[in-house]
Order: sequence, then C-alpha cells, then structure tokens
Amino acid sequence: MVEFKIKINAQQRLAYIPKEIIEAMGLEYKLVGNRAALVMYPEKTSLEDVVKSLEILLADFHHAIEMQGAALKKKNEEKELELT
Repeated sequence: MVEFKIKINAQQRLAYIPKEIIEAMGLEYKLVGNRAALVMYPEKTSLEDVVKSLEILLADFHHAIEMQGAALKKKNEEKELELT
C-alpha cells in the first residue's frame, strides 16, 4: 500500500497531488467521503474495481492494526520483565 500526505492550502483551498498519482491515475477524479475517511478514484473507474481495491486496502489496514497490537503487547511484556 502506498501512502501520500496531501496538504491543503488554507487560503486557496488547493491541494498538491503528487506527480506519481497523476501519472498513474490521470487528472479527473471522483471523491466520496464520510466523517472519517475519503475515497478518491479516477472518474472512469468502475465501481466494481473501486470496491475490489477498497477490500484490498481494508485487509491491509486490518493487518496493520494486528501488527500494531502485537508490537504493543511485546513492548508491554518487555517493560514487565524490566520491572521484575
């Protein structure tokens, strides 16, 4: 999974989209969001492909959450060993 930081200029309300995204996906997008997340995809992409891609991203997010939990558990166990 690739992650980009997108910053929006507060006064102009414009964002810089990295060159790699434009080269891979073009210049026209749809953006759908709710209170916590946004999905941006090329305008001509089928919804089936968007859903498949989102399922892959969700699986990767779930995996990252599991890895973070395991790392936190390991860190806590190490601290407990230091205290004994």
